[in-house]
Amino acid sequence: MEKQAIYRYLGGAASEPQLDGMIARAEAEVKRAAASRYVDGRFPLSVAAEGVTIGGAYLASKTLASHLRGCQEAFLTAFTLGPGIDALIKRYELMEMPLVPVLQACAAAYTEEQADLAQEGIAQYAQERGLYLRPRYSPGYGDLPLASQRFLFDALQISKKIGVTLTENCLMLPMKSITGIVGLSPDPSLCHVGKCMACAAENCPFRQET
Repeated sequence: MEKQAIYRYLGGAASEPQLDGMIARAEAEVKRAAASRYVDGRFPLSVAAEGVTIGGAYLASKTLASHLRGCQEAFLTAFTLGPGIDALIKRYELMEMPLVPVLQACAAAYTEEQADLAQEGIAQYAQERGLYLRPRYSPGYGDLPLASQRFLFDALQISKKIGVTLTENCLMLPMKSITGIVGLSPDPSLCHVGKCMACAAENCPFRQET
């Protein structure tokens, strides 16, 4: 796991021996508990000024439309570390509460890292066709409503295929799960931008400027 990402999820904490020891323990626990699952699907895409149509479904979002401008197809993706992470965190809430935020931070960083690795098949698909990937864009980014999760869940049959469920408030269970939209573009100019820079939440404490 990338240490900088873990420190960022811990609110920008600085490296020091006691914390580094806790991170090492938490990393090992998270990796043991994780049981990753992934699903994706390719869909035709059209982009308008105030939203996009993916696989025949319209998503109203100016920020998503801007992010996907120039793309003609997109992959929908879903990834989870599995229910073992939730069980691990609940166990430590009873056993050793000081380690819980470190476990949360490690699990969040590991989720992002493994979700990126799971998308290697999409990267290969794009490379074979001379296309470039836009960074993954998730419901809740910018002005894309969190309720857009319902579309992704239906389109990919996420609950059936990888066991992730959606609450009434559109939160995912297991908690360490990610969905996203990845545009494919013949133009590489916007495809080097990091996920944080593609999001309009400029005051987010987890934002990276690269």
